[in-house]
Amino acid sequence: MASIMHWLVPKEEKFFEMFKEQSVNALEAVKELKGFVGSYSNFERNERKSKAQIIKSFEHKGDEIAYKIIEKLNNTSMSPIKKEDMHHLAVLLDDIPDLINSVSLRFVLFGVERIDSHIIKLVDIANSCVGELNKCLIDLKRLKHMGEYYSKIHSLENEADDIYHEALSELFHFYKNSIDIIKYKEIYELLEKIADKCKEITHAIESIAVKNI
Repeated sequence: MASIMHWLVPKEEKFFEMFKEQSVNALEAVKELKGFVGSYSNFERNERKSKAQIIKSFEHKGDEIAYKIIEKLNNTSMSPIKKEDMHHLAVLLDDIPDLINSVSLRFVLFGVERIDSHIIKLVDIANSCVGELNKCLIDLKRLKHMGEYYSKIHSLENEADDIYHEALSELFHFYKNSIDIIKYKEIYELLEKIADKCKEITHAIESIAVKNI
């Protein structure tokens, strides 16, 4: 694993800095989502739309950073395999603000009025997962605590799975309105996917490390 820093920044520190920029943007987005959900019942419809637009701005910024990375990769001399792995990591990191934006948009589009305990728990786990991922990418250059971050994110993802399954069970057992079932099911799925995506990114980083031992 000691060669990963050399691999990740073969000639230019800029790639490493842009990956960190992606993770910080994702962290800011999920924090905004946590605040949005936490105060959701206090917002009027127009305020909810306004808050969702703020979250959408992080999705746009994520797209811009990913585009910059891919454009720079296309103009940098390195092996096709290394380019492919870096491209893959940039795309995965960009998926996080995309998912966060999709969640906030569903609240507004579906006209959701009640935030249940499962949503609160899943948002908290998403916040923790992205936070750990951000710390992982910051520490990547120094190669510190990689195993700890992987273990924490994997544990959080398992917890998200359990909450998701519990939420679905209650949804199908106690909800009678089929429209509500569709709404909440989609929101649960998107929130659970954030934790899944964080775990997928740690796998990508691990794969890069293994290739370059």
